[in-house]
Amino acid sequence: MTLMDFIAVVAIYVEIAVLAIIDMKLWRTIYTPLNLLMLPYALMLMVALISCGNWGIVDFYYPSLQVWMIGLPIFALPGFIFGIAFRNKLQLEGGGRIEDDGINMHRLNIITTIIVAAFILRFIMMVRTSPYLPGSEDFGYDYCGGGLWGHLHRLLHALSIIYIYKYDKKHWYYLLLIGGMYFVTLMYGVKSWVLIPAMGGICMRLFAGKIKLKMSLFLKVAAFAFVVFFVTYTFSLFLGQEETATFDVIFEIICKNFVHYVISGIVGWSQDLQMGILESPRFEVLLTNILNLYNVVAGNEYVDPVNPFFIHNGVRGSNVRAFFGTIYINASMIQFVLVVLAVSAVHYLVKLWAVASRSIYVNVLYFFYGGMLLMGWFEIYFYHLQFFEQPFMIFVIYMMMKIGFKKKDTEVLTAENNEQDGGANTRP
Repeated sequence: MTLMDFIAVVAIYVEIAVLAIIDMKLWRTIYTPLNLLMLPYALMLMVALISCGNWGIVDFYYPSLQVWMIGLPIFALPGFIFGIAFRNKLQLEGGGRIEDDGINMHRLNIITTIIVAAFILRFIMMVRTSPYLPGSEDFGYDYCGGGLWGHLHRLLHALSIIYIYKYDKKHWYYLLLIGGMYFVTLMYGVKSWVLIPAMGGICMRLFAGKIKLKMSLFLKVAAFAFVVFFVTYTFSLFLGQEETATFDVIFEIICKNFVHYVISGIVGWSQDLQMGILESPRFEVLLTNILNLYNVVAGNEYVDPVNPFFIHNGVRGSNVRAFFGTIYINASMIQFVLVVLAVSAVHYLVKLWAVASRSIYVNVLYFFYGGMLLMGWFEIYFYHLQFFEQPFMIFVIYMMMKIGFKKKDTEVLTAENNEQDGGANTRP
């Protein structure tokens, strides 16, 4: 590391600290879109800087920090504008209050149990009949990647956030439903869709004051992430050529792949920029969900956002370039600025809606989007169809709670839910 490299590292951490303080002052909470994007990045960047040049991992290319140093203030701008414009309103509403909005947990338990049970039965049937093995990509797609089962799977993402938020010792059996939902997602085989709802649910609990941000929580989250990797990579190893490998060998491979996953977006962008950017700009990639909604109706070929260029970082190849790296690769400078501003504005508008309404449903949507931002150190997720599908799924949950209810029933259920949570959740 040269002196200029050291200055660049110090500069980006100072920038992150300044932006975080301003955003927290304006919004009176740490759980803003900007902080959900950049604070996990700051942590993963530290891991990448420590890892690069060691254990066979390539050296870090420090000029790659510049796109984040430029992108973060642009992303912060809508938050600062809305924060100033609605400052009095934010003061009035109070930071961490979330209301149950008449949610009927008894009814939701029945619905969720039926869906999870249906998925378990489907899994048992597919194990007997599918030509693919559980844990493989093909099995995962057939299991819950498309069609009705795909939509039900994405409904489980919203439901899992609700159950993580509502869980307490009195309702320990929620863990069984949470475990069932994550079993389905693990069999799908995409780790990000396990982590995004889980992180969203945890952040929602933190925001509401149900749990506190402590080192023990970080350790539990890290342990959960490692278990996810252990399960998914163990499946892939046994499906590959490692069936006879010893536990020590398997554990070493999993640990290396865990480090690879954590650093792949940041280091992938670093290497890509160092090589002069291998990809040709494809602006349509950043509009994948919008274009594919049209393509579904028009019967056109789908836009495939997957980056075909894999760069080996010393452990494995990586085709992800982190949040700002992927936008930069696929856009001109003007497009880069406009996309970042638009994505930020949408997230902060949903945040405003969540603060103003206090509704559990709107907060589930916000923290699902927040889970996507939390993974910004890995890749962008706003171009996935889930960005549009989750609001619909949450509306479906809302309607399932409202249909067939009388006002008196709703008042009773709200009282019961508040009793479960120990009253309305507030955080100064």
